[in-house]
Amino acid sequence: MEPQLQWNVFGFVVNADTMIFSWVSMVIVFILFRLAARKASVERPKGVQNVIELAFEFVNGFIRENVNDEQGRRIFRLLVSLLLYLLVVNIFSLLPFPFMHAAAADFNQTLALATIVFVLIHAYGIVYRGARGHAKNFTLPLWPLTPINMMEAITNPLTLAMRLFGNIFAGDLLMGIAGGIVPATAAISVGFGVAFVASVVIQVAVLGFNTFIAIVQSYIFMMLTLAYVSQSMKPVGEH
Repeated sequence: MEPQLQWNVFGFVVNADTMIFSWVSMVIVFILFRLAARKASVERPKGVQNVIELAFEFVNGFIRENVNDEQGRRIFRLLVSLLLYLLVVNIFSLLPFPFMHAAAADFNQTLALATIVFVLIHAYGIVYRGARGHAKNFTLPLWPLTPINMMEAITNPLTLAMRLFGNIFAGDLLMGIAGGIVPATAAISVGFGVAFVASVVIQVAVLGFNTFIAIVQSYIFMMLTLAYVSQSMKPVGEH
């Protein structure tokens, strides 16, 4: 893998490829929403509108299984945005841009997303339980378990970040290894023709596998976010 492009911004080192992929992906998601809204039709939905409505129905179905309608309206836009953003940024990162790496293969990116989830978990906990009730929930079912409950509150979103990062980073690494198959196999005198065919087959297989992983990890991140946030909306002591 090539080293990441980096910018020096006011003395801070910023991974340029992560920022570029992130912002381009956000622009793509915004354009998709705008196109779906501009050409929306109740009688004959088509094109981008069908894609967005499919995402809406997909997320809404899971929300209804976990929270009531009022709570669902509060988190619906968050979950749809997360799902579409992760789908776009993960799949877009699979395109063969030189010197570019998957944004989610940067732990800073996944940690930032997990931090948003962490803040929302406790923000909604305070809104629905009150500050005292939310704090009391850490002492249940027995107060000696308070340290464990507090550690769990930190590790849950942290595992979100690590899971997404680990899977996408591994896929990015596989893509880099697959890209080096031609020179590697040619170097051991297998023959350029055989080496080329083997390289194409391997890279296509890795690309298909990484696409599958990108979709699955986007879904898992969204589902776990729903699980953690919906749990904080429940009454004190309810699981």
